[in-house]
Amino acid sequence: MFLSFLFRKKNPKDEKLRKQLEKILGFKPKEILYYKMALRHASANQKQKEIRYNNERLEFLGDSVISTIASVMLYEKYPQSTEGELSVLRSMLVSRKSLNRVANELQLKRLMQYKEGRTNEQKNITGNSFEALVGAIFFDKGYAVCDKFVRGIFEHYFDVENLMKHNSDYKSRLLQYSQKEKFALDIDTFESMEACEKLYHFVTEICIDGKFMASGKGWTKKEAEQMASYEVLKILGREL
Repeated sequence: MFLSFLFRKKNPKDEKLRKQLEKILGFKPKEILYYKMALRHASANQKQKEIRYNNERLEFLGDSVISTIASVMLYEKYPQSTEGELSVLRSMLVSRKSLNRVANELQLKRLMQYKEGRTNEQKNITGNSFEALVGAIFFDKGYAVCDKFVRGIFEHYFDVENLMKHNSDYKSRLLQYSQKEKFALDIDTFESMEACEKLYHFVTEICIDGKFMASGKGWTKKEAEQMASYEVLKILGREL
């Protein structure tokens, strides 16, 4: 039985996928099952019992791994930046819009298994698949390989230095946008202290036309306003 396993014929489709992934990833996958699952959208499920044979769980893992790598990279790269500045920049790198862009550049959709659905339901299908792909790399190759791959993606597809330069003017951009679109913008900043904390921090809450949009927290008033403004711009699709 052991010898039959050793001399088992390789699946041509799996070998083709390995070669395609090698061009994208820069290394040859070992356990192809992880990658096949990462590239299989839930819409491709044929039966209810297959509910877990899709990329949703790997997407959950990949999301955390990408966020961790981005956090470490920015922490090391910008030692003088505040927590708020780093948080905003990380949000820009790992946003759904950014990951969709990366996945489209890598042409992941041509490798995916999925069924065409309504546009709104599948607009993030490629970005989600990219997260799942990182989850697959984590299981197949470990954190070090994940770290190298994700950092390479950030460096290749994003001008991080330029993003950092524009990382401190979100309130002005939001004010300009509100004037252009003629909506009422209310920005309320106040001091706060949570039960688990000993020091006061600032919280900014932003409403548009009387409707609450988002809040931001920081150790300074400016930092809180920038965080909240960025969150609102992200909701409005204007963060980049």
